[in-house]
Amino acid sequence: SGILAGIIGTVLLWRVLARNKLKSLSVQERKVLQKLKEGKSNKEISEELNIGINTVKSHVSKILSKLKLKSRKEIIDMNLKP
Repeated sequence: SGILAGIIGTVLLWRVLARNKLKSLSVQERKVLQKLKEGKSNKEISEELNIGINTVKSHVSKILSKLKLKSRKEIIDMNLKP
């Protein structure tokens, strides 16, 4: 029971920390994050959000940095919604 409580506590703490990182994203970065989680390309995101491709690239870079992730795959694997 104590081990299970420790595991649950760790998972809940991780979720709180992850949500705090998500809160550090701007509104536009959250929109781009959602599109990335859907597996969209930079070009698709650019067209769907009506922003330039270089702006998308900038947002992707900032998202990776703020969330301390290394790749788009890690974004897709996240199990939190922005």
